[in-house]
Amino acid sequence: MSSDDRERTLTDVEKTFYKTMINNTVFSSLNRSVSALEKLAVNTEALTAELKNANDSSTKLAKSLNWLTFSAVVIAAGALILEVYKLCAAS
Repeated sequence: MSSDDRERTLTDVEKTFYKTMINNTVFSSLNRSVSALEKLAVNTEALTAELKNANDSSTKLAKSLNWLTFSAVVIAAGALILEVYKLCAAS
């Protein structure tokens, strides 16, 4: 067997190997699984960031609503005190 025959044979084997790997559904499935896992990791990171932003917004909203409720209670208490004063002054 000459050196050229051997080289040609190794090249043919290499081509056959890569063609088989491309057509191999298990190998393709693994590549798709890895791609899906990478996309899942990226999406999970994005979701984590969105959840953090949502949590911060929710905290700000709760704080604002608490201040609004407190203000309403103070105004209602002031109105009640004025009504009691009116009743006492009319007596």
